[in-house]
Amino acid sequence: MAVCRATKANGEPCTLPANGPQGLCWAHDPANHEQRRRAASRAARSKGNREVVDLKEEIKRVIGDVKSGEVDRNDAAVMIQGYRALKDFIALERQVRETDELATEIEELKREYGVA
Repeated sequence: MAVCRATKANGEPCTLPANGPQGLCWAHDPANHEQRRRAASRAARSKGNREVVDLKEEIKRVIGDVKSGEVDRNDAAVMIQGYRALKDFIALERQVRETDELATEIEELKREYGVA
């Protein structure tokens, strides 16, 4: 099977199998640009989801520590305030990312349809 003729971003030759008439793999074929962009966008969003899961686990741990008497209630209250601030920043990051993605998509549509 033929190997992709493209060069990776780090300067090394691509080693994936070429599957198109241009001698390129799926990842380097320009016809797949939009699919790659969407996949990258989903990957970026999943990072935020992991942060939310981690934050929930930490908060549950603090609650358990308060119940068992390992953490003082006042200390836990301050910790929860910090977690709340982190939650707000995670939401803000998500909103900024989504706004940027929408702006990019709008610009692409404008170019595609010749709108100034």
